[in-house]
Amino acid sequence: MSSQGVTEDISLPQEKTKQQPRARQPSVTTRRLLGYLLPFWKVMVLAAICLLVSSGAGLLFPWLIQHLLDGVFVHHDQGLLNQLALLLIVIFIVRSLFDFGQNYLVSFMSERLVANLRKQVFGHLQSLALTFFNTRRTGEIMSRVTTDVTVVQTGLTTNVLTLLQELVMLVGSFAIIVVIDWRLTLLIMILVPFVVLLATGFGRRFRWLSRDVQEELGVVNTILEETLSAMRVVKSFAREPFETQRFNAGVDEAFRIAMKRTKIRAIFGPFMGLISFVAIAIIIWYGGSEVLAGHLSPGQLISFVIYMVLIASPVVSLSNLYTQTQEALGAAERIFELLDTAPERPDTPNAVPLPELAGQIVFEHVGFSYNQDSVVLSDLSMALQAGQMVALVGPSGAGKTTITGLIPRLFEPTSGHIFIDGYDLQDVQIRSLREQIAIVPQEPALFGGTIRENIAYGRLDATREEIEAAALAANAAEFIARLPQGYESTVGERGVQLSAGQRQRIAIARAILRNPRILILDEATASLDNESEALVQDALNRLMRGRTTLIIAHRLTTIENADHILVLNHGTIVEEGTHEALLLKDGLYARLYKREFSEEML
Repeated sequence: MSSQGVTEDISLPQEKTKQQPRARQPSVTTRRLLGYLLPFWKVMVLAAICLLVSSGAGLLFPWLIQHLLDGVFVHHDQGLLNQLALLLIVIFIVRSLFDFGQNYLVSFMSERLVANLRKQVFGHLQSLALTFFNTRRTGEIMSRVTTDVTVVQTGLTTNVLTLLQELVMLVGSFAIIVVIDWRLTLLIMILVPFVVLLATGFGRRFRWLSRDVQEELGVVNTILEETLSAMRVVKSFAREPFETQRFNAGVDEAFRIAMKRTKIRAIFGPFMGLISFVAIAIIIWYGGSEVLAGHLSPGQLISFVIYMVLIASPVVSLSNLYTQTQEALGAAERIFELLDTAPERPDTPNAVPLPELAGQIVFEHVGFSYNQDSVVLSDLSMALQAGQMVALVGPSGAGKTTITGLIPRLFEPTSGHIFIDGYDLQDVQIRSLREQIAIVPQEPALFGGTIRENIAYGRLDATREEIEAAALAANAAEFIARLPQGYESTVGERGVQLSAGQRQRIAIARAILRNPRILILDEATASLDNESEALVQDALNRLMRGRTTLIIAHRLTTIENADHILVLNHGTIVEEGTHEALLLKDGLYARLYKREFSEEML
């Protein structure tokens, strides 16, 4: 086939993940994240009550130890010992019950929240314009829906309640040690400003590195998705070592950045712990001096030290939570970048639903460009009469695919207007337009379910009889009947278990079931063998009957019977007419046709 028969590539340059902007307002991201917890405020309140009771029970333990030392051992009081032992059992039972309640409620909230977030992200992806997906890589998008959401789940639910628990223990213990001895407490306060500054510096660096890790994992996911989806090509070209090296390089880069993050976490946590336990050592020394001087009882000192341990543990835990929170913020920024992407142009407030169409299509001075430097269509005007079969012909990059994308509003014109049956497409509801259009591409997109499900995708409420009738009209019923499970046979990912001709006939059956008024064909027989082509062409002839059909012609011999042929070059119509009339003009169409005919004769 002639090189002119290749459909133009409308994809834009791939998005480069590394060019994502740094977060400038983490407080905004934090507030936005916390907003996702608002629907669960009742669950949060119940979990917080469980947490407060559990933490309060834990704070009683050092107080009991103080009374055990100063009351039981000093005065040899067996009765008090029995009471304290019984009270300890009650405290541990209460704490265990409320710990269970807290863990269950937090887990419920966590799983429900991540499910809601994934639904929101996926739903927003469905609303985005086709140009968005032309400029992004699938693996990178998948990383945001899966990996990033999981990171946010940990930072937003489990960590929030853990943070509250540690704060309760910290504040409660601090209040108690103030009561026990304010001078010892003052020693602890000297370290607070230093700890805060240290945490802020570490946290900022950690958030940036966490974001870089997530972005690199997105690159790895992209390589994985691309390789698995093109495994036939990989093996055909014996590129397994190359793909392995490419994947390993991505993993190694993610590992390198992750180790930077790990180094910061490994330094931060133990360093905070060191500060805390040095403070405990100072307290033991100073408090011991107070006991020897008679200003403090041994029980008070021991309980003070235990409360200090209860303070030190939250400090260390809070430092780890802080780094995990920064990691969640980095992932959240990537998710919010996706959610903040503007959806495809919505229906106008006064948009009207289209009635059943006849199928007349008119372009008036239509221009289109993907960006300022890439003009695809320029001042294009044309008219397709209802029920006509019109073919689009031209070299690669002429604008054929763009025209077929403008009709169902997969793209929006940058200038001019498009009318269908006199309705300006800008004034109609998009769904009512697309429901009356069917597209049969050169490489049909099948889902990994059953044949029945793939055909029913054309009309989800179709009955089994309607599905079978569509398959019969598409010349697919015979090969389906030969399959072990018939219509319930799975087609595999992208229809890999079917031949090219079988996949194409399933796609045609889907279009027949949809019963569209406007049909767009992207040379549906271009890549088929002679036998499959005959079956598919016969099915297409039935499908085109009585509908406005627009064909992107790769092989000009397939459109000789078209009612009208439009020849495009550089985004404008340079010739139009019937096959015979265009040959007589001896212009671009004639040259393309003669070149193709000569190549087929070789």
